Amino acid sequence: MERVARAEAVALAACVAAFCVAMGLREVLNIWIGTSAAALTSALALWLGARPALRSNFRAPAATNLIVGLAVGVLMSLATWWLYPISVSVFPPIQTEVETLYALLRQAPGPVRAFPLLLLVVAAEELVWRGVAIDLFSRSLGPWRAMLVSALLYVLPQVALRSPLLIIVALCCGLLWGALRVRTKGLAAPFIAHLVWDILVFVWHPVA
Repeated sequence: MERVARAEAVALAACVAAFCVAMGLREVLNIWIGTSAAALTSALALWLGARPALRSNFRAPAATNLIVGLAVGVLMSLATWWLYPISVSVFPPIQTEVETLYALLRQAPGPVRAFPLLLLVVAAEELVWRGVAIDLFSRSLGPWRAMLVSALLYVLPQVALRSPLLIIVALCCGLLWGALRVRTKGLAAPFIAHLVWDILVFVWHPVA
């Protein structure tokens, strides 16, 4: 068991490092290419070092979990659209950070044409942070503390991106999606919530 846990920890570290590198190179590397490469690297790392944990997260989802994920994704989007103008009025530099983020997403092929890449990245992030990370740390910390650790790890790529706003957003999202993972005991709800929020806020109706 200890050997398995060590292999999973190494695989998890490789995944986090891959996404940190992709975000850290945003000024020289297309964001879609970087994050997709990180997602593929993560898939390979998990397959080589965390195969049992990876397989355990591929269970047929209950219909209620899909509905919960959809509802949470929509509510998150509504909250984002409501809070953004309030946040900008209180702290105007937020607008510049958000505009910089959308400029990255508009890099070729753009958020609409890049939907398959978005799907790949979201799936990889959920497998890494809400899947393997929570499974690994749950053995010694329990599920809720493991969720907190996974949320803190989820912030690291945003630290590499050097965006204070996204650090806060990633922490909030990591906590919410992690809680969904623990409560529903599966990845379907957090995956759907994550994907719906990304589509609505970054593609369908951007805040800026």
